[in-house]
Amino acid sequence: MSALLERWRRLAGAGADDLGQALIRAWSEPQRRYHDTSHLIWLLDEAEKRASAIADVRFVGYAIWFHDAIYQPGEPDNEKLSADWALSSLVAEPVFAERVAHVIEMTKRHEEGEASGDEALFLDMDIAILGAPWEAYCRYAAGIRAEYPHIVDPAFAAGRGAFLAKQLERACTFRTDLYEVELGEAARANMRWELEEMRRGRMVKG
Repeated sequence: MSALLERWRRLAGAGADDLGQALIRAWSEPQRRYHDTSHLIWLLDEAEKRASAIADVRFVGYAIWFHDAIYQPGEPDNEKLSADWALSSLVAEPVFAERVAHVIEMTKRHEEGEASGDEALFLDMDIAILGAPWEAYCRYAAGIRAEYPHIVDPAFAAGRGAFLAKQLERACTFRTDLYEVELGEAARANMRWELEEMRRGRMVKG
């Protein structure tokens, strides 16, 4: 926790330790297999990697920390509750808080709605794992499957397969040229592979 808390302090200042610790505890809850602290750390690293493309580093930082702060697999209000937490935590800056909350709610359906600039960049960061090297993609897919242990394979495959098929219908996977040029082709190859595996009755599991 200490390394993550230090990264939170760099964003929010040393006076926000209680909030940072609460966020880290939330990200560490046992029901998480992909949407856990490893996803948080991966996104923080990605933001550092893309720093030259980000106009408002603080905005992207808060969006990262709060976007999956509330997460129960399969629940329809995760994004809304996470956005509400951001709003209540950033109440002293209402305009900034609304901006952070809005982009968090957009993560419910990444492909819907209009976004540009840092908002679009953050939304692409959040799904950049789709274009990761095959081994990392397999870990991601296995993590998603592990978050739904109560759902039998055929039912999970139906839901996950519908998501993948919808993504593959889109001309571009990502909103920004930066991510589409770099990761778009790999993302579609990864998703086609996973979809074909499920259609053959094989689940990606850890």
